[in-house]
Amino acid sequence: MALAPIPGDYQNVDSPDFFNRLRTLRAEIQDLQSLLGSAGKGDVTLESYAEYIEKAVNDIEELMRGIVDGEYSDTLRHLHNTWEQMRICPLLKNPTGQFTAQEQLNHLSILESQSKKMVADIGWLTIPPRLNHWLRNSRPGYYIPFHEVFKDELPEYEDRASVLGFLAWSPEALQGGLVDVDSGLIYRYSRNARDRLLSFLILIVAFFAAAGIIVGAAYLPLETWPLDPTVLPTLLIGWAALLAGLVVHVGIGIAKRVQAQRGRPPIIAVGDLPLLVNAKVGHILLKILLTLVGLFGLLFSLGVESTTPLNAFLVGYTLDSVFELFGAGIEQRAGAQMTALRKQVDIANR
Repeated sequence: MALAPIPGDYQNVDSPDFFNRLRTLRAEIQDLQSLLGSAGKGDVTLESYAEYIEKAVNDIEELMRGIVDGEYSDTLRHLHNTWEQMRICPLLKNPTGQFTAQEQLNHLSILESQSKKMVADIGWLTIPPRLNHWLRNSRPGYYIPFHEVFKDELPEYEDRASVLGFLAWSPEALQGGLVDVDSGLIYRYSRNARDRLLSFLILIVAFFAAAGIIVGAAYLPLETWPLDPTVLPTLLIGWAALLAGLVVHVGIGIAKRVQAQRGRPPIIAVGDLPLLVNAKVGHILLKILLTLVGLFGLLFSLGVESTTPLNAFLVGYTLDSVFELFGAGIEQRAGAQMTALRKQVDIANR
């Protein structure tokens, strides 16, 4: 079986049988690992499951024979070496053998560590190609929650974090995917330059449309409408201050992540800006909409005379928190109204 270089050039891997074999191997190892873990807790005895253990060892051995490392990957060589260490364990060679309690615990502890290592090595090989397959079959703006999706394949969080970090720092590992290490999300973006340009145009149109809504609000011909053309400068300055607060909030969030990374500067590649905009155009449009809601909410709650650039800036800075509180308040009022309505209906039906 001819294999492509792994893991250095995932996109050229074209052997699904090879990866299916690896995933089957992972399932066999994890099931054996689960049984040995139950034996270590005293839930089962090795003697009662000796036949299964022997069969599992034979199945893994057969799968390993079909995984040829050749000259392509040190990861595959590590996989073979770890299995060679596991299969000479006295407990796997003779599950019905006589072992002291301490000897059995020692063997089970070593096998647990070796099983985790094999599962992690397999994850390094199989996860990037699967991600690329999903990215190719999804639309820009979608995202993959990495930790949730691959929790079964890589149970250890540290292993998943290592793979995710590699995907974030290796520009050619994923095709059409941007990795957010902090959230564990992988965003889909279009690899077509025309689609990315269209995303920029959509944002420009949305920005001017939002400005047009603000201007139009000042010219609504309604008698009871509290806004008029004389307050238009206040509206535009307030919206600009709100947008500034939102931008500052994002910048401080980046600074906090830098501190959490022990001083490592964030990767800021200007060339990735079109990719980021294309991947998150929906989120950005939602933020623009929320700035309008926040602006008019501020105007109608405090009044035009009490609305200042500082107030607007603070609303923009705490925009997410404001809407969480606002949404919670709406839900509470709606719940109270529904309760009162049910009581009225019950009274009427009596």
